[in-house]
Amino acid sequence: MKDMEQRINRNMMIGWIVIVVILVCAYLGEYLKGVRSLSYLILFYVVTVVPLVVCLVLFLRNKSSRSLRFCILAGYSIMYAFVLLTGNTTMVFTYIFPLLSLIVLYHQPKLVLMVGVVSLVANLAYDVKLFFNGMITVETSKDIEIQLALIFLCFGFLYVASRLYDDIHRQNAQYMQEIEEKNKEIQRFTLESITTIANIIDAKDEYTKGHSQRVAEYASAIATAMGYSEDLVDNVRYIALMHDIGKVGIPDNVLKKPGRLDLDEFSLMKQHVDIGAGILHDNHMIEGLEIGAKYHHEKYDGQGYSEGLKGNDIPEIARIICLADAYDAMTTNRVYRKRLPNEEVILELQKNSGSQFDPKIAKIFIELLQQGKIKDLSQK
Repeated sequence: MKDMEQRINRNMMIGWIVIVVILVCAYLGEYLKGVRSLSYLILFYVVTVVPLVVCLVLFLRNKSSRSLRFCILAGYSIMYAFVLLTGNTTMVFTYIFPLLSLIVLYHQPKLVLMVGVVSLVANLAYDVKLFFNGMITVETSKDIEIQLALIFLCFGFLYVASRLYDDIHRQNAQYMQEIEEKNKEIQRFTLESITTIANIIDAKDEYTKGHSQRVAEYASAIATAMGYSEDLVDNVRYIALMHDIGKVGIPDNVLKKPGRLDLDEFSLMKQHVDIGAGILHDNHMIEGLEIGAKYHHEKYDGQGYSEGLKGNDIPEIARIICLADAYDAMTTNRVYRKRLPNEEVILELQKNSGSQFDPKIAKIFIELLQQGKIKDLSQK
């Protein structure tokens, strides 16, 4: 809704600017032809340009302001009243019509009705003035009758159109809200399903219990610090939760071995990235799900696996998960060593920045650690 309000306000401002530019040029032409005096031209520019500038400043301060519409109408009304009272032809009443093509954007019947009533009253006052000045009589009132009929008809039809437009808008807004609620429900179900799968994977090894969820939290914290949008941060969380899904294809004697792996076992363990990528290959619900599983063991210097990608050739999401994964490995107890203290973890991150880790991501994560913005979830 906020984005829509901003677009409508922007379109209203653009339309008003176009109208003002046309009128400014037209009245300048009248001045050059000697029809208008310089003082009148200056006064016209003041009542025309100043309200526009004021509304433009208000728009730039808050582009989605709902009150801006009333400021625009007030500013336009000042100009309209001026040209109506000082016009040398009854045709100046038509200056209200450009506003009609813009005001329908707000799809507010009450707003249209208010402007219509004000416009009709202003034109009636103008016609009464002409009548008492002897400029029109009952016999010569045909143009005035046409003028009032046009204003009444135009605002009447616009009022009906606005009501129809508003009804459609409300129905669409309700429909979009229902869709959004359904999407949130699907997202919750997806997260629960992914979390369940991640828990199943982690449960195969008591030393990695909760690993995927912790990596997901660390990775989403990094993504947030890097300026990712809320939707992209959620994506990072989902992808990180599934990064080790390929381990379901690794034999338990390798996965649960109480000690360091030999070369053959490590070669077998490395296959989990390709297995994971294969499992997630046909899943298109979450963009990048396969990428996290396949590339999270690539190293920034090209010495990782399975493809030996280097630097920015490694997808950024994989570089984020790589660091989050390593951090969780360093801060949890393993069968072959105890968890590292925080100071030593930071030293390891700094030492491997530019080799194992993307230096930009490492720098951001180290700052988060030093500022206490990363909670050690392994102690829970």
